[in-house]
Amino acid sequence: MKKFKLFSSYSAEEKWLNEQSNLGWKLVKKKLLYTFHKSTENSLVYAVDYRIFKNKNDYQDYLNLFQDSGWIHVAGSRWSGEQYFISLSNEDKDASIFSDRESSHHRYKKKMINSIQGIGSLLAYLVIVLLSGNFDIRMIMEPRYAFLTPGLWEKSGMAFWKSFLFELPFALIFRILPVILIIGYIILMVIYLLWAFYSQSQERKFENEN
Repeated sequence: MKKFKLFSSYSAEEKWLNEQSNLGWKLVKKKLLYTFHKSTENSLVYAVDYRIFKNKNDYQDYLNLFQDSGWIHVAGSRWSGEQYFISLSNEDKDASIFSDRESSHHRYKKKMINSIQGIGSLLAYLVIVLLSGNFDIRMIMEPRYAFLTPGLWEKSGMAFWKSFLFELPFALIFRILPVILIIGYIILMVIYLLWAFYSQSQERKFENEN
């Protein structure tokens, strides 16, 4: 079974995963969609952490540490951020990978820091591109400035189309597309950052209600 669902906080996500377990579904993969397999292991206790690892050995040590503490990793990767665990002890329904609320909130701070670092790196790269002289900022609004063939827009007929179609792939791949991707990714990272702030506030609200 595959499901798409968005959550306002990690605690709400954990609660939903626990409910799916009570219905006989076990999480086996999480990307854009949640992938579940039918399971006889009911009443599983889930926990969600947020960590990104550049080093494979550090990631393996992280997973081993959780396993030694009684938590099995079921979904997530070095670069995914969200890491999903199942408690080996189903008797304690209040089991948690966090010792207190502050450590639980820390996963949102890590998400915010990663977002800010990503935005900063992309902005720095965009500034370098703008200052390199190889990018005409006017082409964001007027793509014709991405074409460098002298006198292209004064040509007509077959002469125009021949020159236009010849340069089009270079204009798209090396001038227009990279900038669109960078700006789009910056916008995405800003949304990601705002979501982390919002989720942290919802986490506190969820804790107060429960």
